[in-house]
Amino acid sequence: MSNHSKFLFSVKYLPKMQSLIAQRLAFVAVGALYPLGFSPFDFWPVAFISITLLINEIIVNCREQSGAPANEISKQERASLSLFSMGLYWGLGAFGIGVSWVYVSIHEFGHAPVIGAVAISFLFVLTLSLMKAGGIYLIGKMSKWFGSDMLLLIIPFAWVISEFVQATLFSGFPWLFVGYSQIDGPLWMLSTWLGVYGVSWFVIAISSCLVILWHFYLSTKDVSIKRTILSRYALVLLVLVSVPILSFLAPQAIIQQDKKSISVALVQPNIAQEKKWDRRYFSQIIDVLYQQSREHWDVDLLVWPEGAIPAYQHQVKDIIADLEQRAESSNTDLLLGLPIYYPENETSYSSFISVGKHPQTYHKQVLVPFGEYVPLGDLLRGLIEFFDLPMSSFSPATSLQQAMEFKDYQVITAICYEITYPDIVHDLIAKADANSDKAKLLVTVSNDAWFGSSFGPHQHMQIARMRALESGIPLIRSTNNGITAIVDARGTLIKKLDQHTQGTLSYQVPLSSYQTLYRRFGLLGIYGLLAISLVVFAIRWFTQNKELKDES
Repeated sequence: MSNHSKFLFSVKYLPKMQSLIAQRLAFVAVGALYPLGFSPFDFWPVAFISITLLINEIIVNCREQSGAPANEISKQERASLSLFSMGLYWGLGAFGIGVSWVYVSIHEFGHAPVIGAVAISFLFVLTLSLMKAGGIYLIGKMSKWFGSDMLLLIIPFAWVISEFVQATLFSGFPWLFVGYSQIDGPLWMLSTWLGVYGVSWFVIAISSCLVILWHFYLSTKDVSIKRTILSRYALVLLVLVSVPILSFLAPQAIIQQDKKSISVALVQPNIAQEKKWDRRYFSQIIDVLYQQSREHWDVDLLVWPEGAIPAYQHQVKDIIADLEQRAESSNTDLLLGLPIYYPENETSYSSFISVGKHPQTYHKQVLVPFGEYVPLGDLLRGLIEFFDLPMSSFSPATSLQQAMEFKDYQVITAICYEITYPDIVHDLIAKADANSDKAKLLVTVSNDAWFGSSFGPHQHMQIARMRALESGIPLIRSTNNGITAIVDARGTLIKKLDQHTQGTLSYQVPLSSYQTLYRRFGLLGIYGLLAISLVVFAIRWFTQNKELKDES
């Protein structure tokens, strides 16, 4: 048996893994490891291992297609999955476990029957898996175009492209990106340079380099070639590892403001989702919000969660007037989630308003499909209860909105799902930095009661932490039933309220922040990496064509 056949981590070469069914199950199992790298588990090495196992199979497949030495079991004697299938089954495992919480919202709170909820959840997972499969299929195509020796650059390029597609197609679902799993790992500082996409690129590049180094080294018997390969890829690996080390050592300017901190209080009312929009519980909900705020009207900033008052703004004018009076008399600014309806154009928004001396409004830009709007609503509404949830007819707002302005600081707002979009949050920060040198504070509100006790709220919190780390700006998060939290400008979770508890989280939040490279340049860093890759690919393409012409 050749050294190639002994290559570690190879799924399809393991004993009894020759059948297509066994291979499919193996890829699903390897993918199912991936979510363990994210919250609430936070075992970041496991995500790395899952990816490495997948990348190994990608490289083995690409090398076989390019004519590299194969296993002594010939291709005719064993079944082999295509690259597309590898990505598909890996994705089914990764997303099937990682976003299993969508079933909770569809069945338990959307009241869809079990069969319907399973079917919708599976279609959702399948869609995400197809996006990942498409990215891995692209790796195979590019390997044929530019040569398998370019895989070290091809694999991270195609993987990050697949994450961009996932973040944009069908309004996007920027969840479970590789970079998020590293927020507590050794590559965390890279996000201050390149954002979460950049962290993803480096994780995939390092994993690919390790696999290629090991694979080529074992498959070559010539000692001199071994030394050449070892030195070449060891140098590449050293460079890849040095970049995150430099990002950690490089000094970042701390932006100090005259007002160094503000007192905040974040209300977590813990209202059951089935009561939220039931008019019989309206008075009870308002009473809870008032009670949880009673001892905190002396703070600088009081925050209620998304959709805190379960009614349109024009329906609760008396409550808003009372809150304005309390806020102004105590010199407190109150931020709260509240739906707003504009009768002149029959448009409603999921909104965030400021009550007090600085009245302002922010409308949500990105809506949750089926939760806040129904795609193909004219066709789907009325089929099952899930397609007719309360407050599922909102309109998306424009991206022209500005940060909220207060006396000594600005608030960068993100309502629930919006915090998962790096470009939206960075765009708001960039506008705020361009318009004012005031201190900045990220404020995000959410209602994660839809997801029960699943992984969803923990993953959502992890994503919010990444936004604080990328931008170097402290973040506060108020939710209906958890996780309500304070996060510092390094993305560290300082203080939180546990899920499914009622309480108010108070803290003196420092407003000093860091001038990160990502805050200054946003996605230009990862765009630069992708552009450099394209240049290298173009050079290889023209070089190959010239060699073919010369030979002919």
